[in-house]
Amino acid sequence: MCHILAGYCCEALDRNWKPYLAKIAVVAGAYYAGAKLGLDLAFANSSVTAIWPPTGIALAAVVLWGYGMWPGVAIGAFLANIWTGVPVYAVLGITAGNTLEALVGAYLLNRFAGFRPSLERVRDVVSLVALGGIISTAVSATFGVTSLLAGHEIAAGDYGLTWRTWWLGDMGGDLVVAPALMVAATHWPFRLVRDRLLEAVVVGLVILGVAGLVFSQGAGLVYPIFPPLIWAALRFRQTGAVVATLLIAAVAVPLTESNIGAFSGHPPDDRLLLAQTFVGIAGITALILAAVTSERRRVEEAVEYIAETLQESLRPSHLPEIPGIETAIAFHAAGERHLVGGDFYDLFASGDGSWSVVVGDVRGKGATAAATTALARYTLRAAAAQEDRPSRALQKLNDAIRAQSPGESCTVAYARVDLDHEPAARLTLSLAGHPLPLVLAADGAVEPVGDPGTLLGMFPGPRLSDYPAKLEPGDALLVYTDGLTDAHAPRRIVRQEELMRALRSCAGRSASEIATGVQTAVLGPNPEPRDDVVVLVLRRMPSPAEVTAAVR
Repeated sequence: MCHILAGYCCEALDRNWKPYLAKIAVVAGAYYAGAKLGLDLAFANSSVTAIWPPTGIALAAVVLWGYGMWPGVAIGAFLANIWTGVPVYAVLGITAGNTLEALVGAYLLNRFAGFRPSLERVRDVVSLVALGGIISTAVSATFGVTSLLAGHEIAAGDYGLTWRTWWLGDMGGDLVVAPALMVAATHWPFRLVRDRLLEAVVVGLVILGVAGLVFSQGAGLVYPIFPPLIWAALRFRQTGAVVATLLIAAVAVPLTESNIGAFSGHPPDDRLLLAQTFVGIAGITALILAAVTSERRRVEEAVEYIAETLQESLRPSHLPEIPGIETAIAFHAAGERHLVGGDFYDLFASGDGSWSVVVGDVRGKGATAAATTALARYTLRAAAAQEDRPSRALQKLNDAIRAQSPGESCTVAYARVDLDHEPAARLTLSLAGHPLPLVLAADGAVEPVGDPGTLLGMFPGPRLSDYPAKLEPGDALLVYTDGLTDAHAPRRIVRQEELMRALRSCAGRSASEIATGVQTAVLGPNPEPRDDVVVLVLRRMPSPAEVTAAVR
């Protein structure tokens, strides 16, 4: 064992001896200061106290900085106990027990628990309690009390009672002090506290006030401390849990030591043990609650990231440039961030010089809707290379949905744009239960185009047709999903006449200005739609001569 411990020190010295020695000095000084505080509360024996913060200091130091910190623990323990009046050999036994306690606790946590000192997992909190708080502290209690017995500082009949006090006192250090140091080291600069500073101050004052009231009353009414403790854990997670626990301990220990409050009336060691046990249990409860909150938030963030990535994969990263056609898209996802919506759009070359424009709306949200959306996009892309009639491509999509996603359905607007007939662009439009697209003429006239048809996925032979239309220079085609008109439902449904009026007000504008103007008129400046919204605009650009004539 000595050879192993010496190896840790040599390895640390070889890496960088100055920071290593500085850490040893910090650990020794902190251990000594904490030990003096604890020994000031020793009553039955000068070396046995119910309050022992150094246990938590030592465990946190070894977990955070490595096993090479054992000399700091040993030096601090030796200096703290050499002044207690017990024989030197008993002090050496106590020092050995205190040092091994920290090393055993850190080893058990690292070896068997995969411990993370951030305490953001429930398993880490439970491991700290079981391996650090309960098991490793028995090492120090056994070494220490046996050393006192060997030095004739206690009678054999007092061994069990003294061992209990020592063990519970060390356990309190691991359950109260160690989490605070670990969280301080791993959560700096305490972003949640910084972002909610006023609330943090308020909850701290509330905890101090409630703790002062609870631990100054004679009745055993200690449970009112839990609501503000839960508040701190939920809102500030690990940082809130440990700070709240330290504030409670700072109030509970002095008042209990003065025989005031809920645990008064008992012998000094017993009442301090009762107070420390209560504080430790309350603190661990808060840490578990904070860990559950952190784990849930991590899962939510992971699901949201997956949903966002999947949502982005279900629509093109950008709209391709079409000669003579100006394009613009406005997309708003609604609902929970972890749910993938079913609204989609696509714009791609069909392979024969024409372009395919697709806007669709799959029923529902979530994984099934995402799968159907992917099926729709890629089925239509494949069909466009084989079919020159949009209605036939939609029929193939209908067959694919019924075969691969039975029970699912979607509406689709599919337009094929042919640019060979200048100056106008020829459209062939097929709708499957989708809202009618609108054409904004250069002179401001607006008219719906297409035949509604029936949605896909419900029937073997949906009613589908091909509707011819044209985009003259300056004309624009608006294709949208029903999330645009149902944005204020059920309070208000935007009628087609209202949408046409909003589109008419955008006459003469660019495609992006039309998309923005329409959605602003319908959704407002800060849209929060109840359903996904797709607004796609294609505008046939006027020739330079026409632009010059219009300016004149």
